[in-house]
Amino acid sequence: MLSRRQTLIASALLACGDAGDPSRCFDVCGEGTRCEAGRCIAAAPSEPEPVAAAPAPVRKGKGRRRGRGASDDDDGSDAPAPAGGYTPVDDSRVPRYDASATVVLDPAAGSERLDDTTVRAHLRKLEPSFDRCIADAVTAGVTVGSGRVDFVFGLAPSGKVTGVTAKAPAAIRDSGVIPCLRTVVFEHRFPDYDGPPMGVDYSFEID
Repeated sequence: MLSRRQTLIASALLACGDAGDPSRCFDVCGEGTRCEAGRCIAAAPSEPEPVAAAPAPVRKGKGRRRGRGASDDDDGSDAPAPAGGYTPVDDSRVPRYDASATVVLDPAAGSERLDDTTVRAHLRKLEPSFDRCIADAVTAGVTVGSGRVDFVFGLAPSGKVTGVTAKAPAAIRDSGVIPCLRTVVFEHRFPDYDGPPMGVDYSFEID
């Protein structure tokens, strides 16, 4: 014999006219079931919402400062010190050469200039000192790249170098040898002459 509750459920199932509407079954289908074809059947478990994978963290590395928006041929005197035991020469006292700077001419000065032969002969004397700059870096474990270093420097009539700019590829500049090379040129004394200040171009090749 059916209990009172079983009788009510049976009556409700017979009265269910819309299989998709639980309210037509008089809400006798319990939690986790649904009314379908006049029967309370277990509802299929809902699929869990997919969880989006967390984005991979962006690794932010420290870029090396190249100084004043430097390109591959900019003056390397501002390059950061290379790692290891090598300490670049301090060239902070060496001014850069500025060809556009205003020059005050001595009205009593002549028109003489140092000839190319004399200038080149003096620059060749500097090459052993350039080699020592590179050897010191290599001995300290620094890799010095190959390429050409282009110097532009100013000469006063006294033979004193007034400023030096040295441009080189990144591999040479980042090795830290440029300050040493600039200092070698700046400290050299050229012959004096009776004439206006002059600018000199010179290139040194590193193999």
